[in-house]
Amino acid sequence: MLTTKQLHDIKQLQELCEKNEKIKLKLNWDMLQSRESHQDDYFHYEHDELIGYLALYGFGDQYELCGMVHPLFRKKGIFKGMFHQALTSLKARDAHSLLINTPGTSSSGKGFAEAIRARYDFTEYEMKWDPRHPMPDSGNVSTREMMEDDIPYCIKLDIDCFGQKRSDAEAMLKQTLTETGQRSMMILADGHTVGKIRIQRMEGESYIYGFAIDPDYQGRGIGKKALSLVVKEESLWTNQIFLDVAATNSRALKLYEMSGFQTIYSQDYHQFAL
Repeated sequence: MLTTKQLHDIKQLQELCEKNEKIKLKLNWDMLQSRESHQDDYFHYEHDELIGYLALYGFGDQYELCGMVHPLFRKKGIFKGMFHQALTSLKARDAHSLLINTPGTSSSGKGFAEAIRARYDFTEYEMKWDPRHPMPDSGNVSTREMMEDDIPYCIKLDIDCFGQKRSDAEAMLKQTLTETGQRSMMILADGHTVGKIRIQRMEGESYIYGFAIDPDYQGRGIGKKALSLVVKEESLWTNQIFLDVAATNSRALKLYEMSGFQTIYSQDYHQFAL
């Protein structure tokens, strides 16, 4: 569990780095606030000021990495040192995959990825809902809270819709169910369960994750109606509604754009051979 001071210091450094480079770092605050392991966070302090931070996020035997260094302390090997500590930890855990996440416009992030010979894998867009966009009627589509009996179907959706391995899908679902401030819901069409969606609320903002419609029911407009329903419900609480989508997922990207979501940032992912 990260301490209150550590979380405060991470947030302070994040805001400084983002302002300096005009970027947005994807630090997965929902996961940082519910850490159970001390081997996923690496800190570099100087005179009680946090200068560098690196975070690992595990999804089964796959891991993602994101981090930052104070703009005035770069090119001193600080991030490289934390990175090698993280690698030692991952090898001890027999991790099979590591994705390094860098903001799409971050020259320092891209430079580090190139320096360690990480291979570009894909780009992810962060999208934000425009409250002025009219949302269609949800019609025959509704939602309900996810129950324990839904877990096997949710795992199947992650495998079929996102191409995940079963072990990774199981690990990710187990992790999300323990996170605070989130709702996992099932999507119904004409009373039949046909998909899932997860909502995370944090500091006046709402994030949509794990949105999937069963391939057997795709192409019928269910996804658009389901998204409309969820956005309408969340808009009663906030108009700061976000979601992420892989740039290569043209079908989902088109759906989100038609539903009033606009791209505001991009994140590049680089595959590092362990």
